[in-house]
Amino acid sequence: MNIAIVGAAYTGFETAKYFKKLGHRITVTTTKESRREELEAIADQVMVMVGSDQEKMNELLQNQDILVLTVAGGMVEKDGKTVMDPDLYRDAYVGTAESVVAALKSGTSLKQIIFTSSLNAYGDGNGEESIDEETIANPLNPFQEVYIETEKLLTDCETENMPVCIFRTGTIHGPGREWKNQLKMMAGQPIPFDGSSDAMIIHRDDVVQAIELAIEKSFSGLFNLFNEVSCSKSEFFAKVCDENGYDHVQWLNLSPGPKNVSNAKIKALGLEFLDPEAEKDTENLLN
Repeated sequence: MNIAIVGAAYTGFETAKYFKKLGHRITVTTTKESRREELEAIADQVMVMVGSDQEKMNELLQNQDILVLTVAGGMVEKDGKTVMDPDLYRDAYVGTAESVVAALKSGTSLKQIIFTSSLNAYGDGNGEESIDEETIANPLNPFQEVYIETEKLLTDCETENMPVCIFRTGTIHGPGREWKNQLKMMAGQPIPFDGSSDAMIIHRDDVVQAIELAIEKSFSGLFNLFNEVSCSKSEFFAKVCDENGYDHVQWLNLSPGPKNVSNAKIKALGLEFLDPEAEKDTENLLN
């Protein structure tokens, strides 16, 4: 198969490397020319582009079978800190989806689109006692709204011959994104999120194998993708902080997050987690 992967920073990079080893022809995108040599080692073709570039997107999607969107972006340096810029974030997600829609109208050979969204898209889940894929999302900030808008743009393109699969993923961890390193910068710091919401985390390699399963079974629709850790964010982060001698994160709980979220749908379709309890974040599990 010919597989195009938009966004090869972390999960996309590992997805490209894995499917290349399986013998597929891989095209990846990056926004940085400086990464070309690195990516040429794991892909057949590298395109330097932003996802919102419609001309480049049209070129990318020619003769592709599968499109995997593992986009990220919107980060800028401000006052010595890395912060999220809402406009750049929107361009990275919605702008990319709009380019895909435009390319599809021009004609492509795509047989499936897979997008890694976020469980944050649920917002507070409208206060529902439990949340599954049928729950109506209630985004509470511009970043959550971006996920919903991107999902809708893509799902509206679905046809009988081109299913669209949306994975709402938990926080992704793994080699290079070990919890002790992710939390080191947050230790003792106030953060705006809801510490009482579900932990909802997933190993990078479990995302990759979910993408593989989606292709094998031509998944269509929405799937919650996170492992079996069942505690709250504050409980899980406190455990990691204690193990590493860090001060606990200060949860400001400025907006409620989703609770009692179900991952039953993806498990019923055959996904078995390689790291169900988030204990293997230093390990490459697909090698």
